Amino acid sequence: MSDRFDINHVYNILGLKPGASVEEVKQAYRQMAKTWHPDSFLEPQQKQEAEEKIKEINQAYARLKSYQPNETNQSASSSIKIDLTPSNAESFYKLGMEKAQKGKYTEAIEDFSQAIRLNPNYFEAYKYRGLACSKLGYENRAKSDLKNARELELKQKKAAPKPTPPSPKPATPPPESQSQPSPWKCVHTLTHQNWVSTTVISPDGQTLASGSSDNTIKIWHLDTGKLLHTLTSHTKWVRCLAFSPDSQTLVSGSDDGSIMIWQVSTGKLLKTLKVHSTPVFSVTISPDGQTVLSGGADTTIKVSHIEMGQLLQVLKAHSDLVFSLSICPNQQILISGSADNTIKLWNLKSRKLLQTLNGHSGCVTCVVISPDGQILASGSYDQTIKLWNINTGKLINTLAGHRNYVCAIAFSVDGQHIVSGSADRSVKSWHVSSGQELYTLGNHSDWVNSIVFSPDGKTLASGSRDMTIKLWRCDV
Repeated sequence: MSDRFDINHVYNILGLKPGASVEEVKQAYRQMAKTWHPDSFLEPQQKQEAEEKIKEINQAYARLKSYQPNETNQSASSSIKIDLTPSNAESFYKLGMEKAQKGKYTEAIEDFSQAIRLNPNYFEAYKYRGLACSKLGYENRAKSDLKNARELELKQKKAAPKPTPPSPKPATPPPESQSQPSPWKCVHTLTHQNWVSTTVISPDGQTLASGSSDNTIKIWHLDTGKLLHTLTSHTKWVRCLAFSPDSQTLVSGSDDGSIMIWQVSTGKLLKTLKVHSTPVFSVTISPDGQTVLSGGADTTIKVSHIEMGQLLQVLKAHSDLVFSLSICPNQQILISGSADNTIKLWNLKSRKLLQTLNGHSGCVTCVVISPDGQILASGSYDQTIKLWNINTGKLINTLAGHRNYVCAIAFSVDGQHIVSGSADRSVKSWHVSSGQELYTLGNHSDWVNSIVFSPDGKTLASGSRDMTIKLWRCDV
């Protein structure tokens, strides 16, 4: 924003009147950030405009957050002009300390996080964010932060640190809390003409399919990375894919509202289902291969018979778009994750709602089941991965380490590890039982939207907004 913009204009960006309270500023920001989130828009031009708008909203919020006068001691001079130089890390650190001392730990964590974003080497911000997390019971996140704080403090002492925290260095990547090098190496890079939104691997381990905002689906030979077919019948963004249990057919869902059934061997379109009138964000096929379950922007989950091409049932419980669906075969449970921040468990046979899991503070983008059917993992815009006991619905652990939205997660074949992809452009590996972040496999140059393991666990595919799919192979 230009230096000519005064405080009134900054308030106006968030739709507020000058002098609005801290809580009013926060509520306005949350509402506008949700309204203008680029994923809420379907057309590329709209998304671009939304991205510009969200930058302006974030800048305005940062200014007001650091400017906002103390509720009990508002000075007249502060209401004239806002300091339009970039907010510094120390300002947010001090705000966080003030809130932590008042017991406002959630708000303190937000301020410490902003300080860390501005200065990734700010070990004191890591330290006190870790303590605030511990106060709220986020033990794994607290351990990660305190570990980062110790490592950074030692590093700065060795480098003859200055008495004040170092100046922010936005170009320096955040330190990785990893204890070992990654055994995964990228062996193939496959490309689309636009963002890669989804990747799936066939149950027989032979084929990879990818869907993109270039409106196409590509089918590849998994071992060699050779392109076998390009499927072009969708007219808008392909959001989701699912293979049938026998690997013979592929189901796709698109922003054009259609669900298409394809023959994998030939790339032939077999059937088109028109059961949604809005974009389809998630599809999965029942274990018997007879029905396809789909979730979309209309907030519903629809059950359709594949062979007959008929809608069988509509499941209604979510209040926002359904981002993700997953099936636990041995317990006949359907899991759904939604932009309403909830996870819902359904009886797959009766299609009755069993329970709702609350815990995420942002959209639930992905839900997956461990191979033994005992653990449900969920990823969210709140930057965390949560592990749940699928039988009791009890939260087991929260994995924190990504620095932006978690967009995709996958269990390893043995169920001992989780791999996640994020809008922070990284692919990370975690130990399930301890919740420890093990290593970063590597980085894309844009959001990582999709992660999937091959059935033998030796290959991993990640799809990204950088228009590539990377195939990773494990050395061990």
